[in-house]
Amino acid sequence: MLLVPAFLLALLLPQTPPPTAPALDAPALWQRVCAASGSAAREPVQAFLLQADVLTRSGVQSNQLRIDFRYLAPDCVRFMLPSKNETGRSGPRPEDYWLRSGDDVVVLAGREYQEDRRKVDDMLTLARNYVALSAPARLKLTNLSLAGVPADLGSELEKRTKKLAWIAFDSPDFALVQRNADAGPMAGDYHVELGLREDFLPGVAIVRAAEAARADPFLVEFSKYEERDGFKIPLVLLVHAFDRARSPAAFQASPAQEVYLTSAALRPALKVEDFKPKRN
Repeated sequence: MLLVPAFLLALLLPQTPPPTAPALDAPALWQRVCAASGSAAREPVQAFLLQADVLTRSGVQSNQLRIDFRYLAPDCVRFMLPSKNETGRSGPRPEDYWLRSGDDVVVLAGREYQEDRRKVDDMLTLARNYVALSAPARLKLTNLSLAGVPADLGSELEKRTKKLAWIAFDSPDFALVQRNADAGPMAGDYHVELGLREDFLPGVAIVRAAEAARADPFLVEFSKYEERDGFKIPLVLLVHAFDRARSPAAFQASPAQEVYLTSAALRPALKVEDFKPKRN
């Protein structure tokens, strides 16, 4: 009697396709996102100290430098500029912004320093959104829903993100930079779209203002996740600017800023005094 090995018999017999897993609804998908980031019992990130290699592009020019990037919730940030000068803010008032070049410190109050304050606010925005996404289970959510591919990704970004699953929600726990830096803080919810990887960690985050005319949307690509201080965080961040000169308006294909983290501490003992300029 001819014996057919079991694995060959399995190939010869008619195959019943495995049942298709039911698609996750928005709440179930969000639970996966929260679980992927780590334990919900963790204390939220209130401060961080990151060291990173940063590449910044402006038109045809680019600058590369290594920086210490410090943040303390909710208003404090300090970092190095491509010029090797250091800048930051120790609070929300214009007189809390500063620029240090060697032993010289300039207070960035007044309209002539509006663009300098905007650069500081760009980094504060990145810091706040980075912290918000580090512990999604703690976010205040409204209008959670499954979403399609954002229409303003642009063709290049759409190709790069075609395998992502999209979910959208509104939350007050994010930040954007206003076009008019002196217009005062924006209130209300922000609309957030997350493109999720197969492991349910964000591959792309887009943050939009409820009043789109007041601020440009903010897009960051995330990759190379590793665990630090109990959090799964991305070590590579690519920040894309929104180009209103395009028709229709869309995010630029090339990142305006590339951030490659070389070290990360999410529980540093920082205080407001650490974000005020000190002369050498």
